[in-house]
Amino acid sequence: MKGLIKLIYCAVVLLFLAHGAFAQDDREKKEEIIGNTPLVETNVVGVLYEHMMSVGFFSHSNGFGMNYRRGKNTSGYSKRIFEIEAATIKHSKEYKVYSPTQESKGYIFGKSNALLALRGSIGQQRVIASKTDMGGIEIRYIYMAGASMGILKPVYLKIEKDVPHSSLPKISIEKYDPAKHGIHNINGKAPTLRGIDELKLIPGGFAKFGLSFEYGNDPTSVRTLEAGMMLDAYYKTVPIMYDINDSDGYNPNNQFFFGFYVSLNYGRRW
Repeated sequence: MKGLIKLIYCAVVLLFLAHGAFAQDDREKKEEIIGNTPLVETNVVGVLYEHMMSVGFFSHSNGFGMNYRRGKNTSGYSKRIFEIEAATIKHSKEYKVYSPTQESKGYIFGKSNALLALRGSIGQQRVIASKTDMGGIEIRYIYMAGASMGILKPVYLKIEKDVPHSSLPKISIEKYDPAKHGIHNINGKAPTLRGIDELKLIPGGFAKFGLSFEYGNDPTSVRTLEAGMMLDAYYKTVPIMYDINDSDGYNPNNQFFFGFYVSLNYGRRW
């Protein structure tokens, strides 16, 4: 009996020693990987993913847009992000007016230019809470900064003009001028591409911060819901609305555009 007890005791000691040796070997392998190659995202079977790509659509306080994003892991919990975006930016005082003519399109009264922002930025994304299983949700925060190029296109409208000896007015397309155009003779919005040959550029900067929630159970796919805040800052005031009263010293336009956004992104890892 005493010999059996000694045998069991020795077996238990050997199991603990073996467990410790395997654990130490596993730690050394992990440290070797960490030391020689970038840490990357893994799935439950240990496949390594270093790169990601996604496209997305977003709505923000001043309009809507779309983006293209590339990422590369710099550690197990962070990645470097490169992003290109295109977004419309509206003035906060815009409101749509409709002509009594039923066939006419609505137009923004007092708007002299439409603004499109093209952004290129770089930033970081870091994990706050990892998925507990493949069906869970991973939470990250993201911050980006870069350049924003504002593209201004003048607004053209359909204008009604009286024709002698005719009960029907003539419709002409003209660039909006509040000195000549008002609710009494504006028929509606002109075709969208009218004025495309008169674009003006206003350079500036861009920054955003947000929280990203990734869901789905396919480790090779990217599905995220993201929400946060963004800022476009241009080197001068952007003339979206027409400044009718120059004498009062008040300019209705802005140089900075701050807002909140919500986006959906879909892509893949490899």
